[in-house]
Amino acid sequence: MHGVLITFDCAASLDNVAPPFTDYATALQSQPGLISKAWISTDTGYGGFHVFTDQASADGYLGSELAAGLMATDGFDNFQVQQFDVLDELSAMTGVHPIAA
Repeated sequence: MHGVLITFDCAASLDNVAPPFTDYATALQSQPGLISKAWISTDTGYGGFHVFTDQASADGYLGSELAAGLMATDGFDNFQVQQFDVLDELSAMTGVHPIAA
């Protein structure tokens, strides 16, 4: 599995971004290879930790129109993208399981 942490600055309240975030969550449901996304709030904005079946799926998402649209959104600034190898066996012990192909 492969993890991607994306964070960005946004001054809008959660009440104001909840509707577009809900639309984005719906669109993410059909993203190939996505296992899960945990939505996060930071001191300066929002983001998420995504778990994909593999790095190719993560790279596919990062190169997608969906991700490009997010990163082009007015008021969403200073994107940080970090990628991680996920420790599969330990992660499975705590509830993160790869999706069977």
